[in-house]
Amino acid sequence: MIGLKKTEPFGIGGRRLCFVHPDDPDRCIKVLRTDENRTIRLNKFSLIPVWARRVYDNNAHEMIELTKIKKKVGDLMSRHFPRCHGMVQTDLGPGLELDLVRDRDGKISRSLRELLSKGHSLETFREAFDEFGDFLLDHVILTRGLLDHNLAAQDHGNGKWTIKLIDGMGDPAWLPLARWFDHIGRRKVNRRLTDAWARFLGFAAQGGITEEKVKNSTWGQGFLKHR
Repeated sequence: MIGLKKTEPFGIGGRRLCFVHPDDPDRCIKVLRTDENRTIRLNKFSLIPVWARRVYDNNAHEMIELTKIKKKVGDLMSRHFPRCHGMVQTDLGPGLELDLVRDRDGKISRSLRELLSKGHSLETFREAFDEFGDFLLDHVILTRGLLDHNLAAQDHGNGKWTIKLIDGMGDPAWLPLARWFDHIGRRKVNRRLTDAWARFLGFAAQGGITEEKVKNSTWGQGFLKHR
Protein backbone atom coordinates (compact mmCIF):
# COMPACT_ATOMS: atom_id res chain seq x y z
CA MET A 1 0.00 0.00 0.00
CA ILE A 2 1.25 3.47 -0.90
CA GLY A 3 1.28 5.99 1.94
CA LEU A 4 -0.10 9.44 1.07
CA LYS A 5 -1.71 10.63 4.31
CA LYS A 6 1.41 12.43 5.51
CA THR A 7 2.07 14.00 2.10
CA GLU A 8 0.75 17.35 0.90
CA PRO A 9 -1.09 17.12 -2.44
CA PHE A 10 0.30 19.37 -5.14
CA GLY A 11 -3.16 19.84 -6.61
CA ILE A 12 -6.67 19.98 -5.15
CA GLY A 13 -9.57 19.52 -7.54
CA GLY A 14 -13.25 19.66 -6.82
CA ARG A 15 -13.43 15.88 -6.50
CA ARG A 16 -9.83 14.64 -6.36
CA LEU A 17 -6.46 15.21 -4.71
CA CYS A 18 -3.25 14.90 -6.74
CA PHE A 19 -0.03 13.65 -5.16
CA VAL A 20 3.48 13.08 -6.47
CA HIS A 21 4.08 9.33 -6.40
CA PRO A 22 6.37 8.79 -3.39
CA ASP A 23 8.45 6.20 -5.30
CA ASP A 24 8.52 7.85 -8.73
CA PRO A 25 8.73 11.65 -9.15
CA ASP A 26 7.68 11.35 -12.80
CA ARG A 27 4.28 9.94 -11.87
CA CYS A 28 1.33 11.20 -9.86
CA ILE A 29 -1.56 9.57 -8.03
CA LYS A 30 -5.10 10.94 -8.05
CA VAL A 31 -7.41 9.92 -5.21
CA LEU A 32 -11.06 10.81 -4.69
CA ARG A 33 -11.82 13.41 -2.06
CA THR A 34 -14.04 12.31 0.81
CA ASP A 35 -14.29 15.57 2.77
CA GLU A 36 -17.57 17.47 3.09
CA ASN A 37 -16.36 20.32 0.85
CA ARG A 38 -15.82 18.12 -2.20
CA THR A 39 -17.90 18.59 -5.33
CA ILE A 40 -20.36 15.74 -5.84
CA ARG A 41 -21.44 14.78 -9.34
CA LEU A 42 -24.08 12.14 -9.89
CA ASN A 43 -24.34 9.94 -12.94
CA LYS A 44 -26.93 11.62 -15.14
CA PHE A 45 -29.06 8.74 -16.45
CA SER A 46 -32.42 10.43 -15.93
CA LEU A 47 -34.61 7.29 -15.68
CA ILE A 48 -32.98 6.52 -12.33
CA PRO A 49 -34.13 8.68 -9.37
CA VAL A 50 -31.51 10.97 -7.84
CA TRP A 51 -31.37 9.04 -4.57
CA ALA A 52 -30.49 5.83 -6.41
CA ARG A 53 -27.82 7.18 -8.77
CA ARG A 54 -24.18 6.32 -8.25
CA VAL A 55 -21.71 9.06 -7.44
CA TYR A 56 -19.58 9.77 -10.50
CA ASP A 57 -16.12 8.18 -10.19
CA ASN A 58 -13.59 10.44 -11.92
CA ASN A 59 -10.79 7.90 -11.63
CA ALA A 60 -12.73 5.05 -13.22
CA HIS A 61 -13.92 7.30 -16.04
CA GLU A 62 -10.48 8.78 -16.68
CA MET A 63 -8.81 5.37 -16.79
CA ILE A 64 -11.36 4.19 -19.37
CA GLU A 65 -10.91 7.27 -21.56
CA LEU A 66 -7.10 7.25 -21.43
CA THR A 67 -7.11 3.55 -22.29
CA LYS A 68 -9.24 4.35 -25.35
CA ILE A 69 -6.79 7.06 -26.42
CA LYS A 70 -3.83 4.70 -25.97
CA LYS A 71 -5.59 2.07 -28.08
CA LYS A 72 -6.28 4.63 -30.81
CA VAL A 73 -2.90 6.40 -31.09
CA GLY A 74 -0.43 4.31 -29.08
CA ASP A 75 2.54 6.04 -27.49
CA LEU A 76 1.81 9.20 -29.47
CA MET A 77 -0.71 10.01 -26.74
CA SER A 78 2.12 11.18 -24.47
CA ARG A 79 2.52 14.26 -26.66
CA HIS A 80 -0.66 15.75 -25.24
CA PHE A 81 -2.03 13.35 -22.59
CA PRO A 82 -0.62 11.59 -19.54
CA ARG A 83 -0.18 7.86 -19.87
CA CYS A 84 -2.29 5.82 -17.46
CA HIS A 85 -0.61 3.16 -15.31
CA GLY A 86 -3.74 1.76 -13.70
CA MET A 87 -5.20 1.78 -10.22
CA VAL A 88 -3.06 1.47 -7.09
CA GLN A 89 -3.95 1.03 -3.43
CA THR A 90 -3.15 3.93 -1.09
CA ASP A 91 -3.94 4.74 2.54
CA LEU A 92 -6.44 7.29 1.18
CA GLY A 93 -8.26 4.73 -0.92
CA PRO A 94 -7.83 3.59 -4.54
CA GLY A 95 -5.70 5.92 -6.63
CA LEU A 96 -5.15 6.41 -10.35
CA GLU A 97 -1.47 6.40 -11.31
CA LEU A 98 -0.52 8.65 -14.23
CA ASP A 99 2.47 10.35 -15.81
CA LEU A 100 3.23 13.65 -14.10
CA VAL A 101 3.81 16.60 -16.44
CA ARG A 102 7.01 18.46 -15.56
CA ASP A 103 8.82 21.44 -17.09
CA ARG A 104 12.36 21.26 -18.40
CA ASP A 105 13.67 22.45 -15.02
CA GLY A 106 11.99 19.51 -13.29
CA LYS A 107 9.20 21.49 -11.64
CA ILE A 108 5.58 20.40 -12.00
CA SER A 109 3.97 22.13 -14.98
CA ARG A 110 1.36 24.74 -14.15
CA SER A 111 -2.13 25.04 -15.58
CA LEU A 112 -2.98 27.55 -18.26
CA ARG A 113 -5.26 29.22 -15.70
CA GLU A 114 -2.44 29.75 -13.21
CA LEU A 115 -0.03 31.05 -15.84
CA LEU A 116 -2.55 33.54 -17.25
CA SER A 117 -3.46 34.69 -13.75
CA LYS A 118 0.22 35.34 -13.02
CA GLY A 119 0.73 37.59 -16.00
CA HIS A 120 1.68 35.36 -18.92
CA SER A 121 0.26 36.50 -22.24
CA LEU A 122 -2.29 34.18 -23.80
CA GLU A 123 -0.59 34.65 -27.17
CA THR A 124 2.47 32.91 -25.68
CA PHE A 125 0.47 29.68 -25.80
CA ARG A 126 -1.19 30.11 -29.20
CA GLU A 127 1.22 27.88 -31.12
CA ALA A 128 1.11 25.17 -28.43
CA PHE A 129 -2.69 25.26 -28.33
CA ASP A 130 -2.88 25.00 -32.11
CA GLU A 131 -0.58 21.95 -32.04
CA PHE A 132 -2.76 20.42 -29.33
CA GLY A 133 -5.87 21.13 -31.40
CA ASP A 134 -4.34 19.63 -34.54
CA PHE A 135 -3.59 16.46 -32.58
CA LEU A 136 -7.19 16.18 -31.39
CA LEU A 137 -8.51 16.80 -34.90
CA ASP A 138 -6.09 14.45 -36.66
CA HIS A 139 -6.98 11.57 -34.36
CA VAL A 140 -10.59 12.59 -33.60
CA ILE A 141 -10.02 12.57 -29.85
CA LEU A 142 -13.15 13.76 -28.05
CA THR A 143 -13.09 15.72 -24.83
CA ARG A 144 -15.38 17.56 -22.51
CA GLY A 145 -15.22 21.35 -22.57
CA LEU A 146 -11.55 22.39 -22.62
CA LEU A 147 -11.14 24.27 -19.34
CA ASP A 148 -8.07 26.34 -18.53
CA HIS A 149 -7.49 24.58 -15.21
CA ASN A 150 -7.45 21.18 -16.95
CA LEU A 151 -4.74 22.14 -19.43
CA ALA A 152 -1.13 21.89 -18.25
CA ALA A 153 1.35 24.09 -20.11
CA GLN A 154 4.71 22.32 -20.18
CA ASP A 155 7.59 24.80 -20.40
CA HIS A 156 10.55 23.50 -22.41
CA GLY A 157 12.67 26.49 -21.38
CA ASN A 158 13.34 27.90 -24.85
CA GLY A 159 10.09 29.74 -25.53
CA LYS A 160 8.51 26.44 -26.58
CA TRP A 161 5.46 25.10 -24.76
CA THR A 162 3.36 21.95 -25.00
CA ILE A 163 -0.29 21.82 -23.95
CA LYS A 164 -1.43 18.61 -22.25
CA LEU A 165 -4.94 17.73 -21.15
CA ILE A 166 -4.81 16.39 -17.58
CA ASP A 167 -8.55 16.11 -16.90
CA GLY A 168 -11.82 16.25 -18.83
CA MET A 169 -11.32 13.42 -21.33
CA GLY A 170 -14.17 11.74 -23.16
CA ASP A 171 -17.42 12.76 -24.81
CA PRO A 172 -20.30 13.15 -22.31
CA ALA A 173 -23.01 13.02 -25.00
CA TRP A 174 -25.78 10.52 -24.29
CA LEU A 175 -26.10 9.74 -28.02
CA PRO A 176 -22.44 9.35 -29.09
CA LEU A 177 -22.72 10.23 -32.77
CA ALA A 178 -19.36 12.01 -32.60
CA ARG A 179 -17.77 8.71 -31.57
CA TRP A 180 -19.46 6.76 -34.33
CA PHE A 181 -18.79 9.11 -37.26
CA ASP A 182 -15.43 10.84 -37.68
CA HIS A 183 -16.81 13.79 -39.65
CA ILE A 184 -19.22 14.57 -36.81
CA GLY A 185 -16.45 14.00 -34.29
CA ARG A 186 -14.12 16.48 -36.00
CA ARG A 187 -16.83 19.13 -36.06
CA LYS A 188 -17.37 18.63 -32.34
CA VAL A 189 -13.63 18.80 -31.61
CA ASN A 190 -13.37 21.99 -33.64
CA ARG A 191 -16.23 23.57 -31.67
CA ARG A 192 -14.54 22.62 -28.41
CA LEU A 193 -11.33 24.29 -29.54
CA THR A 194 -13.02 27.45 -30.82
CA ASP A 195 -15.15 27.84 -27.71
CA ALA A 196 -12.17 27.24 -25.44
CA TRP A 197 -9.98 29.90 -27.04
CA ALA A 198 -12.81 32.42 -26.80
CA ARG A 199 -13.13 31.67 -23.07
CA PHE A 200 -9.38 31.99 -22.60
CA LEU A 201 -9.44 35.41 -24.27
CA GLY A 202 -12.15 36.59 -21.88
CA PHE A 203 -10.36 35.12 -18.87
CA ALA A 204 -7.06 36.75 -19.81
CA ALA A 205 -8.77 40.09 -20.46
CA GLN A 206 -10.16 40.16 -16.93
CA GLY A 207 -6.74 39.43 -15.47
CA GLY A 208 -7.35 35.84 -14.39
CA ILE A 209 -8.22 35.13 -10.77
CA THR A 210 -6.68 36.43 -7.58
CA GLU A 211 -4.65 34.57 -4.98
CA GLU A 212 -7.35 35.58 -2.49
CA LYS A 213 -10.01 33.71 -4.46
CA VAL A 214 -7.78 30.67 -4.61
CA LYS A 215 -7.17 30.85 -0.87
CA ASN A 216 -10.89 31.04 -0.06
CA SER A 217 -12.00 28.33 -2.48
CA THR A 218 -12.89 24.74 -1.56
CA TRP A 219 -10.58 23.61 -4.36
CA GLY A 220 -7.28 24.82 -5.77
CA GLN A 221 -8.75 26.65 -8.80
CA GLY A 222 -6.10 25.00 -10.96
CA PHE A 223 -3.21 26.50 -8.98
CA LEU A 224 -0.45 24.24 -7.67
CA LYS A 225 0.09 23.95 -3.93
CA HIS A 226 3.77 23.25 -4.57
CA ARG A 227 6.00 22.40 -7.54
